[in-house]
Amino acid sequence: MPTENDKRIARNTIYLYGRMLLTIFISLYTSRVVLDVLGVADYGIYSVVGGIAMIFGFINGAMSGATSRFLSYEIGAGGHLKLRQTFSAALSVHSIIGLIFLVLAETVGLWYVETKLVVAPGRLDAALWTYQFAVIGVLVQILQIPFMAFIIARERMGYYALVAFINVILKLGVVLLLLYVATADTLKIYAGLMFGVTVIVALMYLVYCRLNFAEARWGRRNDLRIIRSMVRFCSWNIYSNLCFTARFQGMQLIINKFGGAVLNAAGGLTITISATINGFATTVITAFRPQIVQQYAKSDFPYMNKLLVNCARFSLLLIGLLVVPIVIGMDSLLSIWLKEVPEYTAVFCRVALMAVCGELLNDIISIGIHATGKVVRLSLVSGTLYLVELPLMWLMLKIWGNPTLLYVTHLVMIFFISAVDSMILKSQVAQFSLRRFWLRGVVTPGAILGVTLVLTWYFTSGWTLDIAGLLGMGIISTLLLGIQTWLFAIDSEMRASFKRRLLKLFRRQ
Repeated sequence: MPTENDKRIARNTIYLYGRMLLTIFISLYTSRVVLDVLGVADYGIYSVVGGIAMIFGFINGAMSGATSRFLSYEIGAGGHLKLRQTFSAALSVHSIIGLIFLVLAETVGLWYVETKLVVAPGRLDAALWTYQFAVIGVLVQILQIPFMAFIIARERMGYYALVAFINVILKLGVVLLLLYVATADTLKIYAGLMFGVTVIVALMYLVYCRLNFAEARWGRRNDLRIIRSMVRFCSWNIYSNLCFTARFQGMQLIINKFGGAVLNAAGGLTITISATINGFATTVITAFRPQIVQQYAKSDFPYMNKLLVNCARFSLLLIGLLVVPIVIGMDSLLSIWLKEVPEYTAVFCRVALMAVCGELLNDIISIGIHATGKVVRLSLVSGTLYLVELPLMWLMLKIWGNPTLLYVTHLVMIFFISAVDSMILKSQVAQFSLRRFWLRGVVTPGAILGVTLVLTWYFTSGWTLDIAGLLGMGIISTLLLGIQTWLFAIDSEMRASFKRRLLKLFRRQ
């Protein structure tokens, strides 16, 4: 029988799943309009300049994971006083991180934008305005992390999903406004309005925590032991986050050097699509994350192992709902979505969507390692492997000159990194079953997605993929994936539970 925790995870997944279904289409539409209004060159500037600002937010990524881990751990341990002290310590540390970020962004980052960035003549001023808005936006996001992490740790996914949906609606409003105020300074206006959206979202997290959680308070006197534990965790986590961010943005800078802002536009659109699809799948991760950490805190290792397997299995299957039809119909989708499709966008997106599956898998494994608090090996090994990608990408592009090889390199490397990280988790949690995780959590859904892709392509290979054709292809792939999931991915206990609920529903009619 499903436990109360299983039911809560399922309920939270539905909240987040519904939010993503609505926000995906809005996000893709806004990207289309922004590309149309800004133009390929300015869109490329926005993508690369915003990415440079995010490079200096790598510390934020490290502390975000630390904050979420420590808050979830204390909830699992059941200490309310320790929970309040942990939140206060996290808020203090994030304030210091914000100051460090600001110094780095306004020195090293500003120097790069002014002296090294490849932009069209006369557009440096717009790039600088965009950069400054991006820097302040990242600073706001750094300060909001403790509040957002607390909401997730308390498993208030309904409100978390609501904020994310409002965030997308506000961004849609910004894009629609651009249609009426388009000028030579449209890029500046867009960057400023997007910063305004960031501030509104941060305030929503802050106000909710203040009204609903007594522990979400800052104290003048912080427990130095907690701060030291968080900083120690963060200091090792920083390296891997820095390497990941450097790899992510470094690829965009390599593209910029070889192809300029126009090729960056293709890279920017690829980031939008892959990030949107990844966000769809990580809804499941977000629902599982607090429980995985809490079960480790309770030393319930068998249940923790079960959660990790289920998280991997259902995340990959959910992402397959979108990846399969999108990969097959990518050219048609882009022509419908965009008025002007930058060169290489379709092939970039196909490879990047396959890599998203590996990134998702690695995120799940990292949750288990973060739960233990032992992140030294994870940071050193996987972080270094992320950095290795950059010289490999540069070499591939230098020798063969095909930008697609950048994404192929990442695709191969991310699955290799996932395999290495899973062995690290096994060394730290003896009860973690490598065999079960890879067979039930990875190979089974991977095989289902592969068969679904081949069969869907076979059945629709002669179709005209207009809107009706794409819809029909989506229905076929969903049916194929659903049937295989029922037969091979869902165990007998889950099937029996589903049948009981279905019978109860029919009896009420």
